[in-house]
Amino acid sequence: MTQRSELKARARERMSGKYGTLILAFVIVQGLLLVSSLVSGELFPGDSVLDIVLANVFSFILSLIVNVMSAGMIYMYLNIARGKQYSLNDLLYFYRNHPDRVITASFVFAVINLLTMLPSTIYSYTAQVDVNDINALADSVVISASMLIIGLLVYEVLVIPMEMAYFILSDHPEMKGRDALKESINLMRGSCGRYLMLKASFIPLMFLSVFTFYIALLWILPYMVMTEAMFYRDLMGELTAEKEEEERAAQDYVNPIFGGRIQEEQPHPQQFWRAPEEPAADSYDNREEQNTADNEEMQSNVQSTNSTEKRNDQEDTASPKEQRTPPAQEEEEDNEPKPWDEYFNSLK
Repeated sequence: MTQRSELKARARERMSGKYGTLILAFVIVQGLLLVSSLVSGELFPGDSVLDIVLANVFSFILSLIVNVMSAGMIYMYLNIARGKQYSLNDLLYFYRNHPDRVITASFVFAVINLLTMLPSTIYSYTAQVDVNDINALADSVVISASMLIIGLLVYEVLVIPMEMAYFILSDHPEMKGRDALKESINLMRGSCGRYLMLKASFIPLMFLSVFTFYIALLWILPYMVMTEAMFYRDLMGELTAEKEEEERAAQDYVNPIFGGRIQEEQPHPQQFWRAPEEPAADSYDNREEQNTADNEEMQSNVQSTNSTEKRNDQEDTASPKEQRTPPAQEEEEDNEPKPWDEYFNSLK
């Protein structure tokens, strides 16, 4: 079981350098949901019961269609979390691969949302508040906000066991939406509380986004979805396998200065030497023969060493022969008469 801090750290690591694509995909999906609500309000602007019902039904149908793209966004986030290839075309993945599976799962979510938000919706349409009465207006706002918050909390508690359905459909293209919901419930068994605390840990960031005029939500909400993808991978055992692989790689690594990687036959990955193997136990006769041979070899070595030392001593005491160089031959004197000798003799 991976800690929340590690899940968030892995999510930030995977999101690094991909914020533009992630934020753009999130804006597209949320923008379509907002447009569907605005269109339903424009088509049925009346305050009659019929207009209210038709507006909600139309918005409900549009939300089912847009949720197919939401599932495609989950598919893209899961690819990024696993280090696979991704693109904005992943948003249309489920439109091309049996969208009815996603619509089935989305229908269940939409019905639960409708039922949990119904009291707040009814109150907002039926409450008669005098806008000139400040106290009555404040009470109406408090009641409406309280009912909305309670409805959201009840919705989250009810759908938490099924929130892995889109991830499961991404991994199993052949699985039906109903089976994906059941598989999600089984997968989340015993982990609902941990998942709820994970989602609650983002509430402080959402409150802080008020100081940025909610612009920070463009980063916080994709960050939240990526962390949920990491939570799904943790449930599937993928993060545990990754950590074991990282630990194994760290243990197998040896600095190249010590000779590269460790051979497989070494008993421990950090052992750079091999202890000498102990010889097998011999019989008494074999040990005696071995000792005798060793003694004879030692004696022969001693004798050869002594003879070598004596020979060296004799060579050192012998006087070296003196090497004399032959005397240089003296140059013979030339006594033969020269032609100019007669001239010099006449001068005398």
